[in-house]
This record gives sequence, structure tokens and C-alpha cells, in this order.
Amino acid sequence: MPLLPVRSFVPEACSSAAIVRCLLLLFLPCMLFACAKVGPDFSPPDAAMPAGWQDAAAPGVSVGREVSEEWWRTFGDPALDGLVAEARGGNLSLQVAALRVLEARARLGVAVGNLYPQRQQATGGLTWTHPSDRAPTAPQPGTGRNNPDYVQTSVGLDAAWELDFWGKYRRGVEAADADLRAAAADYEAAMVAVTAEVARAYVLYRTLQQQLAIADNNVAIQRESLRIATARFNYGATSERDMRQALSLLRDTEAYIPSLAHSLREARNALCVLLGKPPQDISGQLGLAPIPMAPPGVALGIPADLLRRRPDVRKAEYAAAGQCARLGVAKADFYPAISLGGFVGFSASNVGAFSTGDTFSHGFTAYGGPSLTLPLFNYGRIVNNVRAQDARFQQALTAYRETVLAALRETEDGIDRYLNAQGRAALLAESAADAARSLELAMVQYQEGSTDFTTVLTAARDLSTRQDALAQAGGEISQSLVAVFKALGGGWRTLPEGGPIPLETLREMRARTDWGALPGEKGAVPAGGDVRLPDL
Repeated sequence: MPLLPVRSFVPEACSSAAIVRCLLLLFLPCMLFACAKVGPDFSPPDAAMPAGWQDAAAPGVSVGREVSEEWWRTFGDPALDGLVAEARGGNLSLQVAALRVLEARARLGVAVGNLYPQRQQATGGLTWTHPSDRAPTAPQPGTGRNNPDYVQTSVGLDAAWELDFWGKYRRGVEAADADLRAAAADYEAAMVAVTAEVARAYVLYRTLQQQLAIADNNVAIQRESLRIATARFNYGATSERDMRQALSLLRDTEAYIPSLAHSLREARNALCVLLGKPPQDISGQLGLAPIPMAPPGVALGIPADLLRRRPDVRKAEYAAAGQCARLGVAKADFYPAISLGGFVGFSASNVGAFSTGDTFSHGFTAYGGPSLTLPLFNYGRIVNNVRAQDARFQQALTAYRETVLAALRETEDGIDRYLNAQGRAALLAESAADAARSLELAMVQYQEGSTDFTTVLTAARDLSTRQDALAQAGGEISQSLVAVFKALGGGWRTLPEGGPIPLETLREMRARTDWGALPGEKGAVPAGGDVRLPDL
């Protein structure tokens, strides 16, 4: 950028007081405009929120109590509690989200650094020059002067500072700070998702265990039916058809068991990946247990709580705040860029009586002053960039409102599914009890010869179907409640016990890079929206 020599605006005869007055006149505008920032200031957007949930009056639903932060503990299952704790410390997706927070902190440091002189560098050089005999400064032929080679040395300090008159760099800091908060909210959203996914996979695992137990029990019942049908056939009391029908039903049930066993392994493998370990047999760790039972009452709070509780909603708000700041950065390009710059250093050459050893012994070279750059013919580039940033800002505001609506829909759907699953399970429990009694009566009647085996066959199939459906309904109750808690956004306020990033990973990163002071070697992720500036 062009720089004015100091001599051009500080006369030789100036006193020290005059120099001070000149400097005050130079920096007074900086002080007056230091707080100016172009572009809009962000305010949280409005979102349409209902006064209450549609099923607020349903039995077992409470809107007067806050949602439990550690909601998985309401199931009263120690195995589930242990899996959640292990996943929150070892899940790789969570670690990636936490590392993105570290990246955002570093980028905030870059933005803060722009508030200070943007160029401050030491320079030095040693140049050998062989001038051309026909260069403009070469001696003319016949003058008797020669045109020797020469060596020149230079050492100095060069600096330039674009003053933040219009808040361009401060808006950049605002944008980077919003990005950091959005990254922290993204980590919290990942924690909610991982916790819910662990609970869902665990409930599915227990449901499949129960379905397998039911299938094994039905195999035992159907084997007894086959034994009775075979005995009656051997005594000539029935035809071979009864025996074949009993055998066919038994084989159907036995064929269902491998499918359940495969689904059980898939659920177990999914749990392993969520825990951050390769798929392996953790059945010993899980053991045998019933499906986690949902608590009798569920606290839902009020819809407005979603705005502060759901991390994805807060992330959308921070994204809008960051884009609002970037709109200010774009608008600052309309205004002149005012900079201060200068150079101070030493120089010498070996021309004539001079010597490169005189670099530091015969005074110094210095120049400096302000400069101004004003965009003129930009052919619409600046104005169209502002338009583009403004359109992105409006997109972010709209995306925030859409995120709120999606949160409301997910919660309402989860509540309705949970209530309906409870009603369905109650009816299926009665149906399964009736089917068991029907099979018992059919077996007695068949043994007495008062009915054919088709009645027994029908009753056995009904019992197997209804018991399997009842087990699935029990799992659906718990899974739908997990979906409700996930939609409500609970489970992110408490960081994992060992920190979001394993200590071994932090040590590996420190061996490569100076990361400064991380929050307690455990933090690295702001909690509750508390964002700390990175070390400079």
C-alpha cells in the first residue's frame, strides 16, 4: 500500500510538542470511530410457540416439572446407566464434535488477532547486483565512469495496521465467536443423540432377548403338542395329518429363532460401535434382564423450554448470529480502509568507499504514515456480496424457525406414540393371556378327543403371535419414551466424567502443537454457553 514519508508531513523545525499534536490529530479519528460498527446488531429471532402440548392433560404426563437431565436413570436399569456413561466417554462421533470445538476456538483466535497490526515482520536481505551497461542509471559511453557490480545489505522491521474504523474485524470476531458457540451446541446435540441411540439400541437388545425367550418357550409347548399328536397317531386315534401339522408349526417357530438371534447380534454390534469399540461379544457384560420399564409419570415441561434446552435450536440461533456479523463484514467494504504503516531499518552497500560492514554504523532508514484506500469502480462486486450475505442471513433466520417447528413436531409425535404404545401394550397383554388360556383348553379338548388338532394349531399360532407382539409393544413403550426425551433435548449439561476428548488424544495433539491452556484438560468444550477466548 502507498506510504507517505515522515518528512512530508513533519517539518524539520517541528518541536516535540508539535509532533505530539500531529499524532493526536492523527489518532483522534481512531478514538472517535473506535466503537463504530456497520451492519445490523443481532437479536434472537421470534418463533411461533404453542402455550402447551396437545396431550398435556393425558394421564401420566406432567407439565409442571422440569425434564430430568439424566433421563435414562428414570428406567432404573444399572446396565443402561453403565452403557450411557461408557458411550459418553468413548463414542467417536462425540470426540469428533469435541475436536471441532477446539478448531472453532483456534479460528476465534485468528479473528481476534486481526484486531492488532495485521503485518509485523522483520526483514533482511543480501543482494548482489550486476547492472546493465544500458540501464537508465548506467554511465554514458565516453564519460570514463564505470558500472561496477555491488552488494547491498538491509535489515529492518516492517509493520502495517488497518484500523478497524467500521468494525470489520470486530464483526469478524463476533462471527467467529458465534461459530464457536454453534460448535459447542453441536457437540451437545451429538451428546443427546448418542445417549438416545444407546438407550434405543439397549431397549431393542432387551426386546429381542425377550422375543427369543418367548420363541424358546413356544418351541417347548409345540414339542409337547407334537408328542401328543404323534402318540395319538401311533394309537390310531387320529390321522397322520395332525402329526404333520404339529411338526410344521414347530419347524416354523424354530426357523424364526435364527432371525431373532441375528437381530440380537446386530443390536449388540450397534452398541459396541456406540461405545467406541469394535463389534464383539458383550453378552456377558449385558447379561439377562427384562425390557426397561418406563416410569409411571413423565415430566415434559412446556414448549417454550425447547428454545433453551435443545442444542440444535441454539445452534441454529448461533448460526444466524454469525451470519449477521458476516453481513457487517461485507458492508464494511463500502467504506475506506485507513491504515498506518511504516518501516525502520538499516542498509549499506559496497559501492565506492562504502562497505557492507557499515550496515549498523551510519544511521538508519525509516519511513511511515497513514494510507487510505477507497473502492471506486468495483462493478457491483461489493453490493452483490452484501446482497448475498443478507440472503444468507435471512436463510439462517428461516432455518432457525424451521428447526423450532421440527423440534415441536418431534416432541408431539413422540408423546403421542408413547401414549398410544401404552394403550396398545395393555390390550395386547389381555389378548396374550386369553390366547394362553385358549391353547390350554384346546389341548385338554384334543387329548379328550372332543376337538381336532386344527383347533390346537390355531390356538398355538395365536399365542405365539400375541406374545411376540406383546414383547415388541413393551419395547416400543420404552423406545417411544426415549424418543420423547431426545426430542425434549435432555442429557447434555453434564460433561463426560473423563472429559469429551480422551487424555491420550490430548497428549498426542500437544506433542504436535502448542495448544495453550485447555480448560482443565477435560473441558475444551464450553458448558452452558460459556465461551472462553483462546490463548494468543
